[in-house]
Amino acid sequence: MTILPPPAVIQRVLDTISTIANLLTLLISLSLLCIIIYQLIRSNSIYRKEMLKDMSIRLSMNTHCLLIIRSIFQFFDIDLNTIKRDYLSIQEFNNSFRCRFRGYLLLSIHNCLYWSYTIQAIFRFIRVIFPHYIYLFQSKIRFCILIFIQFFFGFISIFPIFIGFNDIYLLPNEPYCTASFNELTSLTYMPILAFGLPLSTIVVCYLCITWKIRRITTIIRPYQQRNRRDFIVIHRMILLITILSMVSLPLFIDLFIHLAKGYIDPYMNSIGWVSSSINAVILVISLPFINPKLYELLKRKSNIVQVQ
Repeated sequence: MTILPPPAVIQRVLDTISTIANLLTLLISLSLLCIIIYQLIRSNSIYRKEMLKDMSIRLSMNTHCLLIIRSIFQFFDIDLNTIKRDYLSIQEFNNSFRCRFRGYLLLSIHNCLYWSYTIQAIFRFIRVIFPHYIYLFQSKIRFCILIFIQFFFGFISIFPIFIGFNDIYLLPNEPYCTASFNELTSLTYMPILAFGLPLSTIVVCYLCITWKIRRITTIIRPYQQRNRRDFIVIHRMILLITILSMVSLPLFIDLFIHLAKGYIDPYMNSIGWVSSSINAVILVISLPFINPKLYELLKRKSNIVQVQ
């Protein structure tokens, strides 16, 4: 059992901002989900079946559900514990296996979220570069296989930090378990393999699609329009990654400044969760704009036949 000191004012402010942003993400995500379900119910059966069979809609909903799961996990594992410490004066927290396992689950869900965008990029990549193999993404069974692969990579890539390196534990001055910035493996392994790999895959898909579109000009018109749409989607993903990186920039600046001095900033973890929560808000707001069909579904109006 660890007894934590009272939090500083700056840390309390950072924790409050992180909690509000996370709850805002959850609220927006659930609202969008309700709107999507409502739009599907009020649509005619032909349009509903078309949307449910569309792989881009399925992949976007997969990402949407991961955002909801991530917000719920973060609230119960991070936000609720900081509320207990900051406002209920509860200072005793256990570095138990349960605490460390919850930290592992939260980091894995974050990683799965990155891989969900990677799967969307790979889907667009195959549809442009290898259009004859697009049937691999059409059936429900193959969609379930893709989701399994996403969770497999998301959880297995974080597993060495949890079991092998034992870098997920109750942090000093923090009421939750997560990967420590004090450990070299966390500083190198997670940014490169757990998060850098899926984001690099998206960039590679973008470059390949750009090369394909510029190289081939004689394409059947429907395929040309679809390829152009896929290019725009991945281009928006790249812009989204750039914005997320800019939001996370204060954390990395703080990290490198204090590492050079030989110690860790006590507010670093709070800054990290603020960045993560703001990134989640950006992700959930941008999701309809990344997928044109999802945006079309959200804006769809019912067909009303007026009898003169």
